[in-house]
Amino acid sequence: MLNKKIFILSLLSLNLSATEMEINNAYIKQTPPNSKNTAIFLTLTNKSEKEIALIDAKSDLSEKIELHTHIHKDKKMSMIQIPKITISPNSTTELKPGSFHIMLFDLKNPVNAETKANLTLYFDNNTSLKIEQIPSKKL
Repeated sequence: MLNKKIFILSLLSLNLSATEMEINNAYIKQTPPNSKNTAIFLTLTNKSEKEIALIDAKSDLSEKIELHTHIHKDKKMSMIQIPKITISPNSTTELKPGSFHIMLFDLKNPVNAETKANLTLYFDNNTSLKIEQIPSKKL
């Protein structure tokens, strides 16, 4: 009986931790025919008193996913992979074109107006959040 109580308490702790992060305005960039890459954009709100970082993501659209940002170097904008996206306490970080984003490589299918995706986000506080039926947008 004690093990069952510990397990239930652990589940409750995970649920409480997961609510520290709120996800809004998620969408996938539609792709032209034969394109193998796209990006997911969204807004992350950290409602806790401590810094939380997005460290990984998984999607049903692609096996290979990376966290990216853009940098300006030598009067050019370049996209680079980054190990994490940090969200400060009680603040919001927007993943948007030309900034932080979730990059999907080797898409299983083109992303069109009918495409809906599922996405799981993994954070450095050992929590994860699943977002289902993310719509696509033409940019």
